[in-house]
Amino acid sequence: MQFTFKFPSINKLLLICLALVTVLLIAYFGQQSSIAQVRSNITVDFGQPATGITSMSGFLHGIDPTKPPDSSVKPLQPKLWRVGRLDVYDRVIASGAEFQLLVSDLWGYGSNPKGWPYQNYPAWEAFIRQLAQQNKGKKIIWDIWNEPDLKNPFWKGSREQFFETYKRAYKILREELGPSAVIGGPSISTYNKEYLTAFLDYCKANKLEVNFLAWHELNDTIILFVDDHVFDAKRNYQQSPFYKELKLQKIYVNEIVGELAQYQPGEILGYLYNLEYAKADGACRACWDTTGSKKVSNCFNNTLTGTVVPNTFEPRAAWWTYKAYADGVNSRVLSRSDNDRLVALASKSNPEGKAQVLLGYFDRNYSSATTVTLNLANLPALGIQSGQKVSLKLEKIPNNLEGAVQKLVTVKEEQISAGSGSLTYTIPNFNVHEGYLLTIGK
Repeated sequence: MQFTFKFPSINKLLLICLALVTVLLIAYFGQQSSIAQVRSNITVDFGQPATGITSMSGFLHGIDPTKPPDSSVKPLQPKLWRVGRLDVYDRVIASGAEFQLLVSDLWGYGSNPKGWPYQNYPAWEAFIRQLAQQNKGKKIIWDIWNEPDLKNPFWKGSREQFFETYKRAYKILREELGPSAVIGGPSISTYNKEYLTAFLDYCKANKLEVNFLAWHELNDTIILFVDDHVFDAKRNYQQSPFYKELKLQKIYVNEIVGELAQYQPGEILGYLYNLEYAKADGACRACWDTTGSKKVSNCFNNTLTGTVVPNTFEPRAAWWTYKAYADGVNSRVLSRSDNDRLVALASKSNPEGKAQVLLGYFDRNYSSATTVTLNLANLPALGIQSGQKVSLKLEKIPNNLEGAVQKLVTVKEEQISAGSGSLTYTIPNFNVHEGYLLTIGK
């Protein structure tokens, strides 16, 4: 038997192929769209004050005795400043910040003719003694050495040699300055529990105090774990009876915000939120090289660690982020987010007497925007009664990298009637790395 096959014409084949491709594309992009649709919910309770809040506004280096101007510094209300020079002491204290002196910066890292401390302990001890004698009466937090866990460039010796270096510095500072001097460390580059335990065990065995414990959080991929590290350090070290004789008073994360995140509002707010939530005692924004082809260190160009433009001192998005944070820290209220990469720092009163909600969205490995639904609860705590009109102003803090941001751009302003003491507010298309500031008034 002979079979005859009928083939469709070329035109029909093209139409069939096009139809199939269309169906597949619709299915593919429809699926992608549904995957990319992220919705986040945040509840702010203006009737629930957050207690025991300490500001995480602080800086590493970033100034000289006159630059940038006070008009750049004052709005950020720094509370901790970590520097390796003494000529800015008066300025730091006048800003309202604690002065943390990075002793190793004054000594140098290998380039000092005297070499590393472990190569000439008598010279190291003489240096510490002179430094202490010249600065008696000043309110200095003595941070002995920077990142001794990094052989390049900060420490060429062994761990044990650093411990010995700390011991010799501690004994002379205590001898010269008395029991009230605040001395600590080890200011390592990450939260390394094994290293911290070894350091504290050494100090305990040698009858040395560690009045503050410090480390750095600079890995922008693990912002979510910053609070866990502080909780862990409090539980295992600060609150442990085993280490009681160390007189460990405070926990400073004295460098935060990594190189990738240095200009990104969302990530900056992620660090600030998590450290504030864990009730650290202070934090300092780290400084990195600029991003252009001619790299310059933001540590030493008087830009408040890159938050303002060099020479002109125009604010960047990072500056506005710190300003909005500082504006609200003294009247913090409780907030809750169902998206752990979307943080909300809510406040009952900013300097203008208005409530605000500061929002940051961060994620290094995810690029989808989110739609945020804000539930603003307990409005009567703000003096806003049911049915009363509420003025809402939404401003974006853009992910503008090194570009100047003269002022925040208003996204929308509107008046909404408060329902039974609360209202719902939606922010669509909230992009990763950005921040938003919602101001609430009567």
